[in-house]
Amino acid sequence: MSNQSERDELGDLLFAEFALYAEALSEQREGWEEAWPSVTWPPHTVMATLQGRFAVARKAAAVVGVKPSDSEITDEHKARVAFRSMFPDGAPAICD
Repeated sequence: MSNQSERDELGDLLFAEFALYAEALSEQREGWEEAWPSVTWPPHTVMATLQGRFAVARKAAAVVGVKPSDSEITDEHKARVAFRSMFPDGAPAICD
């Protein structure tokens, strides 16, 4: 059985790898929301590598119980992109 910190760490890895893949899809002028769950890439390409890294991160996260659906991954990525656009320098800190 995994602990919470393992689930958090592998969940963060999952979304970090997804962010790289979604960003690359956007750069390829693919609609990342529609393309990521179904598109396949020729072997030995950057896109295939990014897709594979995300797939491995997703399997690793699933082993410890982090199993978001495709729509949950899409929604979480949108939320993270929105957060980064609101706070490009990082999360605001509360000061005394």
